[in-house]
Amino acid sequence: MDRSETNELLDTPVLLLAFNRYEPARRVFEAVRNARPRRFYFACDGPRNPAEEEACARVRSLVELVDWPCEVRTRFQPANVGLKHGVSSAITWFFEQEPEGIVLEDDTVPVPSFFRYCRELLERYRHDDRVWWVLGNNLMASTRPVARHSYYCSQHGYGAPWGWASWRRSWMKYDVDMKEWPKVRGTPDWDAFFLTPAERYEANQLFEGTWNGHFRTWDFQMDFARILHRGITIIPEHNLIRNIGFGGDGTNTLKDDDPRNVDNVSEMPFPLVHPPELVVDVARDKAYFNRFIRTPLRSRLKGWLKGLLSTR
Repeated sequence: MDRSETNELLDTPVLLLAFNRYEPARRVFEAVRNARPRRFYFACDGPRNPAEEEACARVRSLVELVDWPCEVRTRFQPANVGLKHGVSSAITWFFEQEPEGIVLEDDTVPVPSFFRYCRELLERYRHDDRVWWVLGNNLMASTRPVARHSYYCSQHGYGAPWGWASWRRSWMKYDVDMKEWPKVRGTPDWDAFFLTPAERYEANQLFEGTWNGHFRTWDFQMDFARILHRGITIIPEHNLIRNIGFGGDGTNTLKDDDPRNVDNVSEMPFPLVHPPELVVDVARDKAYFNRFIRTPLRSRLKGWLKGLLSTR
């Protein structure tokens, strides 16, 4: 039985981030509508040009479909801010008003149990500063997990927060401009964090590119802040989020053959089975890195050769 059938309202506030894609945004909105949060936040970036005004307006019209008793707050940008500042400033707006909550983007469709999973873990780890955020997606999940516990702990994932929950206490440590990066890169304490030289290399490439503006995104900054504070990420044994942004007009998920384009969602069974202590699963962090983060050898050799030829 879903929440809409019981008329029960979700006490955890939800933020939906959208732009100009109506159908994907509608699918995520319908999932939120079924969860019936008491407080619903809707943030939309503005059009980049006059041709996008109609599409953006149509996405914003989704707020008119709110038909459950809730407090609605909107943040509609008059002009385009861009992914980096549009998303980060909207999340800041959300956590300025809420001490904790759930964040969804317009191409991340959660299964119904995602909302209860987030609510229970937000409450359980509310005062545990080690826990940085609670992710809803697990790209390596089996559709029929047999793990002893409902979730595990990670510290070495990068990007791809497809549906998540967190607290104001964590977001306050976030800096979209990564001002601390030049101070820590290459220091012994920083380098000691990584599990392998390959991880250190790839992470430094991601952070350097984000800091210097090559990557115009918001999420690698969250990973950077988490590492600075040695935070822990909670990963569900079941993948609770279906990303519908591949192969279309998504900003960061354009290719159908992206290794992250997996369809392995399943519902989280309850009651949750909590691990007796929070211990980072190093083996799975290494496996995730090698599968989804590490640059393939062919690409690294191609980049090396390109650099070699450019010096001649």
